[in-house]
Amino acid sequence: MAISFKTLKGPKAYPVIGSIHQIELGNMHNQIEDWSTEFGMVFKLILGPSKFTVITDPDIIQEILKQRPNKFRRMAKMNDVLTEAGVDGVFNAEGDRWKAHRRLVSKGLDVRHQQQYFPDILSVLERLFKKWDKAAAKGIAFDIQQDLLRFTVDVTTSLAFGYKMNTLEEDGDVIQDHLEKIFPVVFKRINAPIPLWRYFKSKKDKAFDVAFTEINRFIDGLLEVGKKRLNENPERKEKPTNFLEHLLVAAEEEDGLGDADIRGNLLSVLMAGEDTTANTLAWAAYLLANNPEIQDKMKLEADRVLGNDNWLKEYGNNSSLVYTEAVALETMRLKPVAPLLLHEPLEDVEIGDYEFKKGSKLLFQSRYASLKSEYFINPLKFDPQRWIEQKEGKCPLGHDTKSFIPFGSGARFCPGKNLAMLELKLVLSMLMKNFKIELVTPKDEVREIMAFTMMPSAFKVKLIKRL
Repeated sequence: MAISFKTLKGPKAYPVIGSIHQIELGNMHNQIEDWSTEFGMVFKLILGPSKFTVITDPDIIQEILKQRPNKFRRMAKMNDVLTEAGVDGVFNAEGDRWKAHRRLVSKGLDVRHQQQYFPDILSVLERLFKKWDKAAAKGIAFDIQQDLLRFTVDVTTSLAFGYKMNTLEEDGDVIQDHLEKIFPVVFKRINAPIPLWRYFKSKKDKAFDVAFTEINRFIDGLLEVGKKRLNENPERKEKPTNFLEHLLVAAEEEDGLGDADIRGNLLSVLMAGEDTTANTLAWAAYLLANNPEIQDKMKLEADRVLGNDNWLKEYGNNSSLVYTEAVALETMRLKPVAPLLLHEPLEDVEIGDYEFKKGSKLLFQSRYASLKSEYFINPLKFDPQRWIEQKEGKCPLGHDTKSFIPFGSGARFCPGKNLAMLELKLVLSMLMKNFKIELVTPKDEVREIMAFTMMPSAFKVKLIKRL
């Protein structure tokens, strides 16, 4: 007989409140890892009126992701919170609507369009290099995470809207100011047992509402500009110059999709491109600062691939940054920016020894297995070489990639994966070609903070110019 929710173990729960008094939202992913060690890779967690089946078993997670979108969906509450806030795109759409959104988005993020967007990425990369070069020359300590957030905002707005934003050199831009207010509130609302924000607005709730209003106003303005540009230059419909133009053209060919769908996908891409990539780069900077020998290996590869250039100039050469890519993968194994996933079954389903009832709440923690020796040898060690051996077909003992899903799995894997990997390799190769990085903030003071994505607490570094 399959194991039911009722028979699962879990942290002690009290009447009415369950275990909610034990939850620290900003540290919830680590609490789940501790509980999984205590109660197993499938356990129950009761938070007020909500009952979650928590899953850290990679085999079960992979099987559920493979059965999307037919038998599982993202938890309905997540969609409710996002659509209420104005996000209605490929990330939270379901069923046939998701398929339409997926077709709309995937074409605009394919390799052909990446090559087309490449010069715009390089122009932002050059600004980042110049900023870091000045910091190195002055020998100042600075918050590298803020620079990386600004880099990804500038890249994403350029690619998505054709709008040449420059937050790297100019402060106070509407997008940068408001995006930072969104993710923590979304995460808090998704995990709130009662939607208090609908009845009482806290200061953060009010700031969140203002942020979304301003960002939507900004996007609507660009939407009108994009329509006008296509009407005045019909030849652009054959070869769109940015993601917005692609969506406008594709929406004309897709029944039932209009401005709201385009806006939702632009907002989804902007939010995903800004936060996830920036935080992965920030974690990579932190890990590299603690591993100077890996910095030296990356420098050797950058010298070989980049030659006399300070950054990669030819799109086709990005595939030669093999070790740099391995560093990015190892960063995502140790510090995945999206370790928590929420799903629910669309029907009663049995997987392995467990039964999952229709409409029940499933909470995945995807990092737990990656940090266990059953799946990776020396799992806590930052060792990019393990990915090189896998790529060469010499899969090392204790290298089980089913526990590694930074971009999801199955039909709904992240459509922006290739673009994200390109940005990671470009920034990291530029950084290592030109600088050594040293941590100024004490290592033990840098904490993991869960706020929809998992980000590092603020930390400062120094860059030392390489000769």
